[in-house]
Amino acid sequence: MLVLALEEVLGVTPDPRRDRLAVAFVTHLVALATDVSPGDIAAQKRTSLAASRARQIAIYLTHVTFHWPLNRVAFAFGRDRTTCAHACHRIEDLREDAGFDARLAALEECLRQAPRRVLEGAL
Repeated sequence: MLVLALEEVLGVTPDPRRDRLAVAFVTHLVALATDVSPGDIAAQKRTSLAASRARQIAIYLTHVTFHWPLNRVAFAFGRDRTTCAHACHRIEDLREDAGFDARLAALEECLRQAPRRVLEGAL
């Protein structure tokens, strides 16, 4: 009962390890696409502009592709919900560029093609 309340009210999953594995998967995909290391994307301190943009892309893809509420995304990334909301708005604005939109759509498709069992941590 408490687990359901946490998930509904806070948007936190009952198994945060599973969410962190999914975030690591997204982070590595974005790292490959942007040539930014996964460590720089996941860094808690300020890094380069490229790393910040890659982090925003990873946050956006997690929110949009997995249909997670921003609270859940924030918890999985170790960030504040408002930071994740800002990241999503920034990436949505960048999607007006056709080239950027096409690259992001390809990343979304890659995530949608990933087996659910992998994303749910049931290897």
